Formats: sequence, structure tokens, C-alpha cells
Amino acid sequence: MQTVTEALAELATIDKRLGKKSQDMLPYVARLEQIKDPFVKTGGSEKYLTEQRQSFHDLMMRKINLRGAIARANSETMIQIGRQEMSVADWLVWKRECYGVKSGMLKGLLSQVQGARTEAQKRGVGFVKQESVSVPEDIVVCLDEQALIEELDELEETYGRLDGLLSLKNATTTV
Repeated sequence: MQTVTEALAELATIDKRLGKKSQDMLPYVARLEQIKDPFVKTGGSEKYLTEQRQSFHDLMMRKINLRGAIARANSETMIQIGRQEMSVADWLVWKRECYGVKSGMLKGLLSQVQGARTEAQKRGVGFVKQESVSVPEDIVVCLDEQALIEELDELEETYGRLDGLLSLKNATTTV
């Protein structure tokens, strides 16, 4: 048994070995008849290539098996951050596909609120919340800026905590 961290490291090694194996076979695919077969003592180039292709296939199968084991472990292992509990697999999706989108949306909303405040200051008019009493010249903001800032801070904190927790889970979860 190995940990997820060890399995991920093995996958990186396998990728390097696959690339090297692929390149190492190329010079022996064909040669001039007059050039001596470098593998004549061990059964010839054809045998060498057959063995290398089998080894390549075995490494690919190992990679597939490791990826499957990691996926199963990630689906079964839970992480809780604040009130949110999800599997490692789901947190990885959140990190890869949701975090950036939500962060961008919140930053965009904050930018609009801050732009509206700047505009209000330039014009010398009020910058008020929607439910406040205002005059027609005031700029009315429909979002709570402080709540947006807090939500963005919470998102950033979750992202930071997630990295640490993923490293811990990967180091302790076996596949």
C-alpha cells in the first residue's frame, strides 16, 4: 500500500519512463542490413522491441490502475472546511472549476461597487444603500459591500485551508 502522495509521485515517474521508453525504441525499428544488430546476443532487435512494447503497455496499465485507486480514495475521503464537507474529489473540482469563477464574480461585484462610490464622490452626490432614503441625484448601491468583502475573504481562506488539508490527506490516505 502507498499513500496518494506516493502514488502521484509514481505517476510522474511513470510518465518520464514512458517518454524515455518511447524514444529508446525508435533507433531499433529499422537498420541497414550491413549494420550488425546490437541485440543479436539477446535475441535480436525484434525481441527487444517486443519486450519494450510490453513494458510500455505494463507501465500504462500501472498508470491506469494508480489513477483509478486515487480516484476511488478521493471519492471516499472527506474533508470539512467550516460548515462545508465534501469528498476530496469534489473539493478538487471546486478548486479547479469553481473557486476562480466565484472569486472573479465577487471581485467584479466589488469593483462595480467601488466604481460607483468613486463616481458618487466625483459628482458630489450621496452613495446610499437601496433601502436608505435618498434624493434623485444619489447613487444607490444594491449590494452590501462589507458582506462581499467578507465573502471574498472567506473564499480565499477556504482555498488556503484546502491546500493544506489536501496535502495532509494525500500524505495519510492509502490507495
